Amino acid sequence: MKHIAFDLGAESGRAIVGEIVKGKLETEELHRFPTEGTYVNNSLRWDIYRLFEELKTGIKEYADRYGQEPCTMGVDTWGVDFGFLDKNGRLCSIPYHYRDKRNRCAPKIIEETLGFDRLYELTGVQQLDINSLNQIIAAKESDDQTLKIGDKLLFIGDLLHYFLCGEAKAEYTISTTSNLYNTIDSRWENAVFDAFDIDKRIQPEIIKAGEILGDIRKDLALETGVSEECKIIVPAVHDTASAAAAVPGFSETIAYISSGTWSLVGLELDNALINNQTMAQNIANYGGALDKILFLKNVMGLWLIQQSRKQWLKENKDLGYGDIVKKAEKAEAFFGFINPDDRMFLNPENMTVAVCEYLKKTGQRELDPNNIGQVARIIFECLALKYRKVFELLKSASGKSIDILNIIGGGIQNEMLTQFTANAMGVKVVAGPVEGTASGNILLQAYGSKEINSLEEIRRVVANTFELKEYFPADNELWNSKFEEFADICNS
Repeated sequence: MKHIAFDLGAESGRAIVGEIVKGKLETEELHRFPTEGTYVNNSLRWDIYRLFEELKTGIKEYADRYGQEPCTMGVDTWGVDFGFLDKNGRLCSIPYHYRDKRNRCAPKIIEETLGFDRLYELTGVQQLDINSLNQIIAAKESDDQTLKIGDKLLFIGDLLHYFLCGEAKAEYTISTTSNLYNTIDSRWENAVFDAFDIDKRIQPEIIKAGEILGDIRKDLALETGVSEECKIIVPAVHDTASAAAAVPGFSETIAYISSGTWSLVGLELDNALINNQTMAQNIANYGGALDKILFLKNVMGLWLIQQSRKQWLKENKDLGYGDIVKKAEKAEAFFGFINPDDRMFLNPENMTVAVCEYLKKTGQRELDPNNIGQVARIIFECLALKYRKVFELLKSASGKSIDILNIIGGGIQNEMLTQFTANAMGVKVVAGPVEGTASGNILLQAYGSKEINSLEEIRRVVANTFELKEYFPADNELWNSKFEEFADICNS
């Protein structure tokens, strides 16, 4: 059976078809497309209808290559963002992007109304300005009329599934990113809805990774040329959970970084861990595929480089990511330190200027924002140092030790950052696969099709399929000393 993974990140998306042949995953890219948000009347939105058109392009390409051969398909995306359906099943408005500025009012309201500590006790989710709860609070503050006519909340991936088959349900892993869901009891947390006067009618039914959501809509099958027997099988809709399922690791402690626009830095646990220490460190307990918990923290990730490149492209029109790395290799090591998670990097008008302003405000050396290599090297070094800081918190809170770190996702193509991560962490890093999220998506569909019986079997297929690259730590004393300097300057 062939399975189509629609894997949508914050910068780009892809449609990849795959099937298991003799214990290995064979894949083929059908379509690749940009996903970035769109400013409309000074608000940042996701053009969900354009994204759906991109999915249809992928389905049409499948039909061109494989004709009426039945398949399954499923969508994974970033977390937190959502749209509302009205009582007639129509989308109420174009969904907001999590980086929209309206969310800034929410933290103060949360603290005054319920308190961050109580919210964490109820949901086990780290407090981020981008969380779904924050977005709903911001919508209420701005008198957003979609809250009045909205009948069901669906996350971006769930909305796309709805467009594919007409079933309005929310997948478990994506729901846990919202700060509206009780991860321990596995249910919507009514106490949060009550505290912020959010109507419970918007709570959708929950479905889990590997479950069949429905058949492709007949009109969509006719339009795209695929068989009406094609089914929608939900993967872990939260892209990090699909990626974590594809970690090719079998050690006692699964430690991973899903590296992309965001870096999701975490451990895999069997049960949620919510206590005073995890609360103080703002550690998330997100739902994982097949009853696992993703014990993690979000790190701003390659967003800093993506946005820096946007600025540099104005004067360097052919500048690619590989060119940036080459320039960073020639730059001075440890010129300065930034905290990648500082709020000033969430969505600045000019990322390179923001990096230089951070150096200035923390009493470090001045830097020209057009110095591509130096700005990039600072970002790469400080991402690696931030990963170490996060893992120290995770290890302390969980009592786990880490012998091997698995990094998956597009970020591993930056070998400089991957080596820096091994250096900073002081452990062996196993990198791969690049398309880890899409692979996890496909294999969870295969699990739903009864071709695979367990998470361990999914990981065995990944390990058998992909050539993984190992990185070993170097310059331990130097990186240890620079980590202390980083932590001191950045208060991180």
